[in-house]
Amino acid sequence: MRMIRAKWLILGALAIAITVGLSACTFFLPLPKAVIEAIPQMGPAPLEVTFDISGSRGQVYTLDFGDGSPAQSGTDFTAPVPHTYGDPGDYVATLTVEDARGNTDTATVTIKVQYPPLFAALDVTVQTPPYTFAFDASGSTGEIDRYVLYFGDGDFIAGDWATATWPVYHTYPAQTASYVATLWIEDIYGQDDSTTEVVEVPAP
Repeated sequence: MRMIRAKWLILGALAIAITVGLSACTFFLPLPKAVIEAIPQMGPAPLEVTFDISGSRGQVYTLDFGDGSPAQSGTDFTAPVPHTYGDPGDYVATLTVEDARGNTDTATVTIKVQYPPLFAALDVTVQTPPYTFAFDASGSTGEIDRYVLYFGDGDFIAGDWATATWPVYHTYPAQTASYVATLWIEDIYGQDDSTTEVVEVPAP
């Protein structure tokens, strides 16, 4: 009888030891760790960014890009996470890492998306007859949306940049005179630029 009781005591103590041991192992497991890097962190729109979260530790991650687009979740911490920011601005991307016990850790990185360069260029060349000129704005650069070309004599043309055809031709009403032609452009973000050219109309 005593042997049976002793056996049950031993089995009970063993079960308790195993339970305590497993709990201790779980307790001392490392906590999740969130590490995020972005390449590049700054540049003109549209900006393609690759997020590196390989330094993180956990079971599942969620990456909020900070621009209102849907967050991305997954379990593969080694795969780079690409994302394109379309509009200029400062965005805070937030990485949240969670382990099997529900513990979490977060890390953030700020992405600075700049306005793309906008440059107005106007080339003017004399034609035949000598008081007719060709105006070429095709050298302008940027995400151009619309334009206005003032010839300097009260006349102008305007329209959508996507449908513009260069060069355009203009004949001035007076010979042996000077006019200031101005090209104004605006991009899709509302930024604008302009340039001027002095047009000297010779005698016919």
